Amino acid sequence: MTRLALPRAGGALAAVAFALLFVVQAAPAVKVALDQSRRLEAGRAVLLAAATRDPRDLFRGEYSVLSYEAGQPAGLSASEDLARACGPEPGCRLPGGMTVYVTLTEGADGLHHAAAIAATKPTGTNPFLRGTVRFGSLTRDGGRSPCAGLCFSGAVDYGLERWYGPQGVPADLDRLDRGRIRIRARVDGEGTAILDALLVDGREVARTPRL
Repeated sequence: MTRLALPRAGGALAAVAFALLFVVQAAPAVKVALDQSRRLEAGRAVLLAAATRDPRDLFRGEYSVLSYEAGQPAGLSASEDLARACGPEPGCRLPGGMTVYVTLTEGADGLHHAAAIAATKPTGTNPFLRGTVRFGSLTRDGGRSPCAGLCFSGAVDYGLERWYGPQGVPADLDRLDRGRIRIRARVDGEGTAILDALLVDGREVARTPRL
């Protein structure tokens, strides 16, 4: 008598359990990728001048550390709400990790430049970046600063400071003249920015993939 090779119930259940476990584990990563794709498609584009240097990450490979004018402001016009983090003294250091909002204006060169910094989300029509103070201080201009009134100088991170590229590419970028590199970022209504593309001499050389 010929026996039929019937699948064992235990094996089928194990396969289903494995598939469900994979879905559960992969779901957060898929959600992050989908959210990123939505921000890239719907976000407002801003163009930033960038300088790079080329370190290495043992786990993720080569990357460029990107620095921006908007990330290292000197004498940037600051709103009075920032002063509340300092108290009544005329000048102070802001706490590291403090959330700030930097309003951008587009110049004649097509680049977006930092115009003002505040502790609360701006209400105007200009794009703005939500950032975190790395270090910084507030001073009253006293006629010695390019801004009038309260001024901020320091460093702000926006989550745009690293770009991972294929082997050799970050090193090639590091050898370019700083004036040739631009970053196109996409910014949502909360000021959250995501790196969209890297440009050299106005030509797109790398682009963040979409789903």
